[in-house]
Amino acid sequence: MSLLSRFITAWKHARFPWRTRVYVGSDHLGNDYYESTRKNNGRTRRMVEMKGKKDVIDFFNNQIPVQWSSWLRHTRYDSPTIEEIVLANKRRDLIIERAKKLDQEYEEKKMRDNLKIQKEESKPRTEEREIHFRPPTIPSDDFEPETWNPTSKTK
Repeated sequence: MSLLSRFITAWKHARFPWRTRVYVGSDHLGNDYYESTRKNNGRTRRMVEMKGKKDVIDFFNNQIPVQWSSWLRHTRYDSPTIEEIVLANKRRDLIIERAKKLDQEYEEKKMRDNLKIQKEESKPRTEEREIHFRPPTIPSDDFEPETWNPTSKTK
């Protein structure tokens, strides 16, 4: 980083009394994030300047990383670091890759099961199922059902 770029960055971050907003950082998409110097109801106003977007109509929330979005909404106190965003993107890419692999394995298993079912259906059935039937037992003439007597519980 050259001396001039360091000076410009330090100048942007400086909190002078005449400034209405202070540069906080930027993301990998080129969006710049600012925080106002004045507090309104105990909170500062946080803003984003989208790269290449001049109109509010051009703004889409999915063009802001989640970490910066939570900073804008005051759900996190400190602004996110570049390393944090890079790690989150790597984690997201890994999850997407694993999900694709699981989807592919599921489709392969489904195809194998379908082939197995088709093979079983195409097999000629020569053996017949044996039905095991047992007639109900009839109690003898001297059968008397017992009466049920509950036992008392001891406390």
